[in-house]
Order: sequence, then C-alpha cells, then structure tokens
Amino acid sequence: METLTIVLTGGRSTRMGGRHKPALLVGGSSIVDRAVAAAPGRVVIAGSGEGLTLPGVDVVREDPPFAGPVAGVAAALSCVAPGARTVLLLGGDMPFLDADFLAQLTAETPAIARDDAGRDQYLCAAWPEETLRRRLAEIGDPANVPVRRLYEGVAFQAFDAPAGSVRDVDSPEDLAGLDDG
Repeated sequence: METLTIVLTGGRSTRMGGRHKPALLVGGSSIVDRAVAAAPGRVVIAGSGEGLTLPGVDVVREDPPFAGPVAGVAAALSCVAPGARTVLLLGGDMPFLDADFLAQLTAETPAIARDDAGRDQYLCAAWPEETLRRRLAEIGDPANVPVRRLYEGVAFQAFDAPAGSVRDVDSPEDLAGLDDG
C-alpha cells in the first residue's frame, strides 16, 4: 500500500532557546534530513523546511503558524488528494528513526511506536488515511488541539521501537553528547 509520511516541524523549539530542532545537526545531517531519509513513500513537511536539504519533499505550513501538530497534520493532508494509503506521522525532532521499524508500523495500521520507557509515541504512528481524515473532521478546527485528542477512540497496536530510535531532541541536554550537537 502507498505511504504518505508527514514530518511535523512546526514547533517554536522554546526548550532549545528558539534553535529550530529539526535543523540541528546530528552525525553530519540535520535531524529533519535524517527523518526524511528514514521515511517511506511521499514525504510532506508540515511546518518549517529549515534544515531540509533533500529533494522531492513538499513543505506546507499549518494555519496559523505554530498552531500545533494537529494543525500541521491537517495542513499536510490538505495538500494531497484523498486516497487509500497509509499515513505515517513523525516528529521532526527524532534523529534516530529506523527505516525498517517504520516499514513495520506502516504494514500494521493503525500502529504506534512505544519507546524504551513503554510510552506510546503519538508522533511516530501509522494511520489508515480514511481514519485520520475522519478524526480531523470530528475535531473540527485543529488549531491548538492537543495531539492526544487526535488518537481518542482509535485502537492502535503498539510496537516496541528499537532502542533509542524514537528518542527526540527537546533540550540542550538531549542534544549534549550527540555527534555535531
């Protein structure tokens, strides 16, 4: 089945002192480039394209800017015609995403990654497109809606992600010790 990957990069990065997290370098590449390289199918960036150097990626902005991840998902889906595909939602601050694991998630929709601490990662999940569009319609205005609300009433199968693969970079402490940090 065809996959559409939405990488969410629209945050303010306040815990990073305003440094755009997806543009930070880890291992010689920006975090957003690393996410895009691991992502299957067509990729749409929802938010800022800062740090993106890979070709063939669409960039859209949520309306209004900084309106949160649900608004980013809505903006990304508005730029593609509806179809019978899998939609993979990814946070743009995860430098260690594993392509094989993401392929596993997209094969088992609806599916969500579980991190090393056993927590579901809302920004590493695969949805049937029809279900995701239905949830957005049920929510209505997506601006400033908590991402967990998007998941209400949808039963996801949780998969344990490979160790460290869904680790995100939210603060200077998270970045400390990583290559190029």
